[in-house]
Amino acid sequence: MTCDFFACVTYYKSIANHFKGYLMSNLPKPPKHLLAALMCGNLLEYFDFFIFAHFSFLLAPKFYPSISPVHDAVISGLFFAIGFLARPLGGYIFGRMADIKGRRKSLMFSVLGMAIPTLCIGLLPTYPEVGIVAPIALIACRIIQGMCMGGEFTNGGILLIESYGWKRAGTVAGLYNSSAGMGSLLAIACVAIATRPGMPDWSWRAPFIIAAVLGVIAFYLRSFVKESQVFKTENAIHSAQDFKLLSPQHRRFIYRAFCVGAVAGVFIWIPLSYTSFYMTKVLSIPLHIAAKMTVLAVIAHNIFTAIFGWLSDKVGLQRTMFAACITQLICIYPAFILLHEHHFALFQLIMVLPAALAYSVVHPLSSLNVPVLIRGRVSGFAFSAGLSIFAGLTPLITGTLTQLMGGSATGVMIYVATTGLLGGTLLIWLLKETPAPQNKKANLRLVA
Repeated sequence: MTCDFFACVTYYKSIANHFKGYLMSNLPKPPKHLLAALMCGNLLEYFDFFIFAHFSFLLAPKFYPSISPVHDAVISGLFFAIGFLARPLGGYIFGRMADIKGRRKSLMFSVLGMAIPTLCIGLLPTYPEVGIVAPIALIACRIIQGMCMGGEFTNGGILLIESYGWKRAGTVAGLYNSSAGMGSLLAIACVAIATRPGMPDWSWRAPFIIAAVLGVIAFYLRSFVKESQVFKTENAIHSAQDFKLLSPQHRRFIYRAFCVGAVAGVFIWIPLSYTSFYMTKVLSIPLHIAAKMTVLAVIAHNIFTAIFGWLSDKVGLQRTMFAACITQLICIYPAFILLHEHHFALFQLIMVLPAALAYSVVHPLSSLNVPVLIRGRVSGFAFSAGLSIFAGLTPLITGTLTQLMGGSATGVMIYVATTGLLGGTLLIWLLKETPAPQNKKANLRLVA
């Protein structure tokens, strides 16, 4: 009797193990080294994009007539904003490609498209040489760069989430976003070397050429990335043409992604941009000291984004974003008092916390419950639009508010607090469960 019992247990155990092995063999597994490959590509592409931002103060008199330092700062901000404002268009174009042709192909085209205009900037003639042609050509290059960045950032996050699954969405998104900061640090290092005393006048061109070469390397790395199995499955069942971006059933997804981009964009550009502006233009502190504060903010943001991304998988994506807004509202007043009293390092570390909380979950929240075959367009267009309008114009808005208030940062503090309050309130409503649409032909499969 005992022998029969143990034989029965062994038999059913063998069946259970066989069934478990069958399930595990049929579950999609993330390709080996996918996260590392996408992080390296993202790092190099952000290096291409931000090399211009960190060189803008030097490029001002080379590509347009110089009138005054304030005028040069405003014009540099406008040229930088052009790259940001082009992101929604590129996000839609590359997002549509990702929804129809696949995430992998879209990412390969976006990184190659970033390398070409970056090389062109490094080779452009200056304003004294060709006149008005120089700023026009620079604007064209910045537009192409911005469009490619709009496709790169969102589609890379989507591919990672679909490959690793929602249980690790925050972790992989946090690590992926931290690589963007690494690219910015690499750009800062190049600027520091190229602007050292005794360097030749053409030294500013070298980082752009190097960035273009690194972009080609990123394109090579992308060639080893495999397509998302989730996309393959959905694409075999449905057509992306069945999913219209502006369909009423997708409006909540679009509004949500826009708000996520707006909140994250404003939060991050205060420590990365405004602190340097306030120190150099208002307090007349040397640029190299202000640059150290920017480096501190980037390093802290990289670390905190990765940590908060991992924590978001434990506490929830929505709670992490709400924590970002609440932290901003609590810390904004004491942080700006520290800024007024010249405690710049403490100000940077405090302002980085809500920015890192928000950025750690931008990809998962922009894609949450969004149908697979429209994710590229929703995140690419709506998230990029929110990020572009608010992050791209934040340096210009904060600089103008400070100038209008005679050097006071009160207007900037109100602007940031209002963004956190309105953004958090809207996201509470937009993150409510969306009822499934009644379109049977285009069944919304919410797997990832």
